[in-house]
Amino acid sequence: MDMSSVVLTTANLTKIYQGTAALRDVSVSLSAGRIYGLIGQNGAGKTTLMRLIAGLAQPTSGSLELFGHSGSQALQRERKRLGSLIEHPAIVPYMTAKENLRLHRIMRGIPEQAKEDELLELTGLSDTGRKKAKHFSLGMKQRLGIAIALLASPELLILDEPVNGLDPLGIVDIRNLLKGLCEERQMSILISSHNLPELYQTATDYLIIHKGELKQTLTHQQLETNTRQHLRIGSGDPARLASMLETELKTSNFRVMPDQTVYLYDYLDQQDRVVRLLHEHGIMATELTRGGDTLEDYFIAVIGGRDHV
Repeated sequence: MDMSSVVLTTANLTKIYQGTAALRDVSVSLSAGRIYGLIGQNGAGKTTLMRLIAGLAQPTSGSLELFGHSGSQALQRERKRLGSLIEHPAIVPYMTAKENLRLHRIMRGIPEQAKEDELLELTGLSDTGRKKAKHFSLGMKQRLGIAIALLASPELLILDEPVNGLDPLGIVDIRNLLKGLCEERQMSILISSHNLPELYQTATDYLIIHKGELKQTLTHQQLETNTRQHLRIGSGDPARLASMLETELKTSNFRVMPDQTVYLYDYLDQQDRVVRLLHEHGIMATELTRGGDTLEDYFIAVIGGRDHV
């Protein structure tokens, strides 16, 4: 399998419910062996996007391609390569974890019985024994839902809020599990969460969605650069400012941003020196502030929640 192979492509995917667009013109492309964090507020369209990919809902317009195939029959076939936990896991309350897994394994026609214990072990449920699912904590139910989603050894795993209701240790376990699946099996994972710091530690890529529209896709490295501590310098002449930083401060550790401000990642504690140099070189600074977003700040800026983006 080509490591860079595209697992999922959507083009202008749109879903309208009762006259309201839950999703509008979303075009994404997911590659194998990466973990995509889907970030958005409640009602932003995260679950709708996941449901469309998993075939639980049909798009109003736009198209979807899985593993290079499109068309309803081909999609139905290719979806066998998907595993998903969207909304509530389909768990039978009076069965144990193992019996639940067996039921789903048989329903899906998966022959390997050894899979059951292997997945219970993998998701940390081996010691639940004869305990019935109705007595499980929310976290245990989430783990069982993930185990069920992994039954068919999917190449694309879709998890809607999988760490919801988990204690901090459970969250770390699930994070390690997902990272392991991604690295060892080249599995692609699409995961949504309200827990932004958690996604920051799990995902390799981010999709930011707001009011049904995809606002931004970026890699973990791009996000790190965008949220690093910096001096933000505004001037009418970013090119001249940049060359001054290189010649006078001997640094190339800065970026000219799309809005023409310059983010300087050095000299954070020598603001006076920077101001003095700007003055000496006749560069009018329209702003000079110390910045550095948290993931939440960055997210709010991207969706336009604050004026000073």
